[in-house]
Amino acid sequence: MTPDDMRQQIELNVVELIKEKLSDGSMTEDRAQEISQMVLDVLKPGMSFEELYKVIPKLDDQYNELSPIVLPLIRDYEERIVKEAQKGVQNLIRQGQFDAAVTLAQKAIKQDVKLEYVGSS
Repeated sequence: MTPDDMRQQIELNVVELIKEKLSDGSMTEDRAQEISQMVLDVLKPGMSFEELYKVIPKLDDQYNELSPIVLPLIRDYEERIVKEAQKGVQNLIRQGQFDAAVTLAQKAIKQDVKLEYVGSS
């Protein structure tokens, strides 16, 4: 999966969520347009995984309707990326490479690590 594939999947999930909420009357058309515009403004074609994972948590800041889409992505990030960074830091500490361990930990905290998508689609 490429970053653009992931972006398109998020956009598709948002469209499906909006359609569902419009059909059951739990969302107004104005709210649906606001959410759609915000998603299009935030998720741009050509973004890297790093950029995506930095903006995804912000999607539901103003629009809590998007939480069912955002939370699984954040959970996936934490399970895959954060745990891998933790393992890397632990291994570096075991090897006595304390400066490298601190650097890796700081990069992980800042979400400044190179990401490769290995998750499920």
